[in-house]
Amino acid sequence: MLVLGLTAHVAAGELRNPDGFNTPQDHVIKRSQVEDFAQVGPNATFVCTSTSKSCTEKDGPFDKNGQLKAEGKVESVAYGRADSKDVSGLQLQRTYERVIKQMGGRLVAVMLGQSEKTGQMRQVHLIERKDQKKWVFVDTRSQYTLLNLSVITETALPDILTAGEFKSQLETQGYVALNVNFDTNKSVVLDSDKPTLDQVVSLLALSPDLRLSVDGHTDNEGNAAANKQLSQQRAEAIVAYLVNAGVAKDRLVAKGFGSETPVADNRTEEGRAKNRRVELVKPKPSVHSASDKPTDSVLLSLLAR
Repeated sequence: MLVLGLTAHVAAGELRNPDGFNTPQDHVIKRSQVEDFAQVGPNATFVCTSTSKSCTEKDGPFDKNGQLKAEGKVESVAYGRADSKDVSGLQLQRTYERVIKQMGGRLVAVMLGQSEKTGQMRQVHLIERKDQKKWVFVDTRSQYTLLNLSVITETALPDILTAGEFKSQLETQGYVALNVNFDTNKSVVLDSDKPTLDQVVSLLALSPDLRLSVDGHTDNEGNAAANKQLSQQRAEAIVAYLVNAGVAKDRLVAKGFGSETPVADNRTEEGRAKNRRVELVKPKPSVHSASDKPTDSVLLSLLAR
């Protein structure tokens, strides 16, 4: 299975099921990954159950050759039996068919040439809700001890805000969320996020009096102290990038809050994803403004008393 993605953010050592799914009986999670925007493209031709013919672009996220090209947020996980024995592909596929059906989904395509006898099977299911589509790709092969599950939630390609849009949001709400991510347990700025940060450089060049706090946040998964330290390191990495790009260091401050200030429910993956964020915050004006300072005439009158 090929998963092409922009960025991933799963804490080090963290093994997580996609939302709504549990680890199959007698199995353990071998690896897992969450991609904010990626493409699942297994090297296989799929036959649509509605037509019994090779899938096309009209049938969903397939190309003209019937290969799956689903894009969006990808939650992928690989399972293996705890005793390392081979999996029963047919049994697992049947289990997933039942579970996905209970979730309101349906089978839409199967791999051309799949064999129920050997358990070498690949299936694509669709869970469709009012304003959301989830494509579920299940890959089982009896001759291996691993099976793969990918849940692709259709989302729009993340937009890069311009310097003007950053400025507008800072003026209206006092902060703006940066669409940046980091590799697992890392604090290195990714090449894919540099265009966004370059817009921040432009913003600060256009607003020479503007000072910003770069605030890092995490979800509540893992150790709280480690999360806070990591969020601080990531905020500092962004500040370092901006400084290296020519922004005066005294115009920026890095702050790491860890999981202390969530903006969504940490009990769901969607909520945790929203809580993993970096924000630019415009400092609030001082309580005592320049107009509050006594004038020379007032000072003279006070001294004369």
